[in-house]
Amino acid sequence: MIEMLGIKIPLRKTTILPVLSFTLSSYFLTNFIFYLQYTDYTGLVEFLLIGAPFIGRAITPITYPFLMSRINIERITYLSLGNMAILDILEFFMGTDTLALILLRVATGILFGLATSAAVELATQSRSKIIMGMTMGGWALGWILSALMSFLMGKMVLITSSFSLVFFLLIKRSNIDKKLFSNSGSISIAFSWKALLIFLLGFEPAYILQLIPSLLGENNAIEETIIAYSISFIAYIILPSIGNIRISSLLTSLMIGILGFTSFITLKAWMFIPFTVLGLGLNSLLPIIIKLMKVEVTKIGPSMNLASLSGFLIPSLVSIGDIEINSAILTLISSISLGAIVYKNLKITA
Repeated sequence: MIEMLGIKIPLRKTTILPVLSFTLSSYFLTNFIFYLQYTDYTGLVEFLLIGAPFIGRAITPITYPFLMSRINIERITYLSLGNMAILDILEFFMGTDTLALILLRVATGILFGLATSAAVELATQSRSKIIMGMTMGGWALGWILSALMSFLMGKMVLITSSFSLVFFLLIKRSNIDKKLFSNSGSISIAFSWKALLIFLLGFEPAYILQLIPSLLGENNAIEETIIAYSISFIAYIILPSIGNIRISSLLTSLMIGILGFTSFITLKAWMFIPFTVLGLGLNSLLPIIIKLMKVEVTKIGPSMNLASLSGFLIPSLVSIGDIEINSAILTLISSISLGAIVYKNLKITA
């Protein structure tokens, strides 16, 4: 048992495993981005390799319920993490085969969707808002871990993923009671339109941040990313711990809209730091908001990954015309829309 922000959190698999799963799967997804600096692919190929996992993630509503009808959630987690390590190793040794790399990246996205959907469902079952926040914070931790391993290992960053092969040894020890989860024997597409809309609007700040390197320049972007992503993990923990989710969500959305609009209009690097911190921290509130809207827990993770398609589309769409103005307006509209939905659908006491 540990105590955080005055709340006692039991150290069991439904609290530790989701955070670990989201962090490592995010690391496996993003370390390839750092690996690209050691390659000589064209801009188009790099775009395809970075975006390919989003396609794989989008089929999670089909793959996740299919596996959940056959094996328990803990085995899905271990299998996903172990196989993502294998894919990293294959990517390293097949670096000259572009088509094979794209297929491997799509497969990485599929496994990422499985691992994070399982993580979100496990975190939801922990009944702890802090664990939910820390689980979603695995995205920031994964980025930080990727940057650190890239700095230490250079081109070998993909090979270091082999440590995760240890998860195959844990598969037979998987013993989380399958009855804990609302999982029937029939197979269906597991996503919710309500959840999908919330994630599409809530993830907009995180995905629009992909434009920062090209807008600020590499040096400013690296400094901003390291500072903001490190601080954001604190926001992932603090925001869900605020008693009234409705108020915290509304205030956070409003601040994100203002900060995002101002940041993209002025292009001041220091302005992007609070925008990044809150824009990422907002992710910790989204599963809680969706659960309060009575969406089934098994549909939260798949809906989250289906919404990831916007991570592939947003940077492309705002690039049509004036990138700064388009990004500013889209961020403001998304934030206001999310705030309006929260205000309308959540009770005042929520």
